[in-house]
Amino acid sequence: MATLLRMAAVRLYFAVGILWLALAGGAQAEPGEAGQFVRGLADDAIAVLSDENLTGEAREQAFRDLLRRGFDAPAVGRFVLGRYWNTADEAEREEFLQAFEDYVIATYARRLGRYGGEQLVIAGERPESNGNAIVVSRIELPDGPPIRVDWRLHQRDGSWRIIDIVVEQVSLLIAQRSEFASVIRANRGDVSALSRLLRQKVTQLAARS
Repeated sequence: MATLLRMAAVRLYFAVGILWLALAGGAQAEPGEAGQFVRGLADDAIAVLSDENLTGEAREQAFRDLLRRGFDAPAVGRFVLGRYWNTADEAEREEFLQAFEDYVIATYARRLGRYGGEQLVIAGERPESNGNAIVVSRIELPDGPPIRVDWRLHQRDGSWRIIDIVVEQVSLLIAQRSEFASVIRANRGDVSALSRLLRQKVTQLAARS
């Protein structure tokens, strides 16, 4: 189980790292509404990263607020739990959503500001038949080939929210769901076991800090 969780942490670190790297780089071109939403997050991310008066805790809270505003957390939580969302009761779902959010923050928030020279270029935007939108972009690196990153968004409460990040045609949420499902299966379908493991990881990361 520990190995599976470490694998999940690597994938999650990469996913959130791609998000923050992209937002910190700034966006170009003239996107549609979904692309403008990504650009707005970029502007706010730059403001957080450039504010030297923020304490570590304040920067972490700002990052948490950006994730909550940028992502549809309940939709993402349902997706990464897959079929186990339906077998979990309401308390287990709430426990997981909170543990998952804390895990994302603990995994990445303290590493903010370590990127430099990257730039997110929005190359286009296309609607999907279900009302979702795909924002097509690439991340230009100072010392390597560009990385293609597609952002899948949908509407919630009249605003766009990110529900998946596809890096070089690989869905990061599908990869995360596979890792989490392995942990739950190893615990005979107990979703709370995954939440406990996530919280243990949060505690370990906090101790290292």
